Amino acid sequence: MASGNLPADPADPGADPVDPARCRLTGPGLRPDEVVLPARYFFIHTVDRHGNELTSSPDGVFEVSLSGDSARGPCHVNMQTLDRHDGTVMVRYRVFVTCRNAVLRVLYRGQHVADSPYKIDGPIYAEECPCPVDSLEDWLASAGCPASHPQIERDLRPYHNVDFDGVLAAATSQFSHAGSQSFCNYVVKDNQLHRRCYGKYVGFHIFMDAILLSLTRKARLPDLELLINLGDWPLVRSEKQLALPMFSWCGSTETDDIVLPTYELTEASVECMGRVMLDMLSVQSKEHVPWEQKQNMSFWRGRDSRRERLRLVDISRERPDLVDAALTHFFFFKAEEKTYGPTQPRISFFDFFKPVCAQRYRLSACGAPRFVSIHSPAGCPAADLLQTAGSPRALEGEPTPVTPPPGLNPTVIALISAAAVECRADS
Repeated sequence: MASGNLPADPADPGADPVDPARCRLTGPGLRPDEVVLPARYFFIHTVDRHGNELTSSPDGVFEVSLSGDSARGPCHVNMQTLDRHDGTVMVRYRVFVTCRNAVLRVLYRGQHVADSPYKIDGPIYAEECPCPVDSLEDWLASAGCPASHPQIERDLRPYHNVDFDGVLAAATSQFSHAGSQSFCNYVVKDNQLHRRCYGKYVGFHIFMDAILLSLTRKARLPDLELLINLGDWPLVRSEKQLALPMFSWCGSTETDDIVLPTYELTEASVECMGRVMLDMLSVQSKEHVPWEQKQNMSFWRGRDSRRERLRLVDISRERPDLVDAALTHFFFFKAEEKTYGPTQPRISFFDFFKPVCAQRYRLSACGAPRFVSIHSPAGCPAADLLQTAGSPRALEGEPTPVTPPPGLNPTVIALISAAAVECRADS
């Protein structure tokens, strides 16, 4: 029996503690006819016969299926369960054609779980279906989105009345370094998407195209116009007199760019269970390493985008018992590859969490202030050490302070803190 769970019957210690009838199911994936998502999802909360929620993996396996009819025969559904090792199981599935007369079944050891089977009244549309509802507000409500978001309201407050002709003229004038600055002007008119891009390297427009096109398939968007920064560095300096409503995947306390989720998160959402390169949700199924079993050191891999990253390699060579840092690619400092090489192989996103979760420190090194959440390895507790270039701004503002777990190595913190001071001084 998995540790952390009590047997359902003390007289029979080998009994499975899970009571299928008492388990709870939550999430929008239980209402697939109301909420269109690239991949629907819901959670199974395992509960014993006394009504106690379990805190570790169940002994058995949940069997989940979605059956129904489509124009091509039985519904084509890709289904996956992810054990989160905390007593909950995430179920996600993707449909590829419109599915009707559907039934969702969740079984545990042959018994229906909670209110299973779930009969779905309406059609289940695939992500690719151009089937927008008339009201964006209705779609947001069905998806369970919050009625307000403090950061969005705060970031948009200065831009109630925008002369977009003037804004676009100012943007093309200020950000005219075609080799290093790129942005796109998007227009949504009658729920059709149009764009014009400026700069030399504009290939990253594919990520913004994907999320906006996905939204137009789900709901009729109001007519709107946007400026999207395609780079890894914020563009709008706070001291400029004319405030430009530039949306970016990056931001800092010294800039006024309106921060969006990074393109890795966008792609992971839109292409979930499809052609996604970084499957963020799959990380939740990684088995956790208890804090007391973690190594008292830090791990980092990345390219040479700032000299401070080369300094991390120096630190790693000086104290390999405390810091495991290496470069995976040379682009900016090719002349110094003999000194700071050889490069190490890149690690796939899924495999990356094997060393990260086995160590007590997650190191986010100097690069661009593009806030990729360092908390993405869910359930993988670690002390976060940020060696920042400027002051990156998170999507939710300043992070809530937490008390670090016991056993942190002060030498590791001192080494990284010293390098961070160097980084800030050079910014």
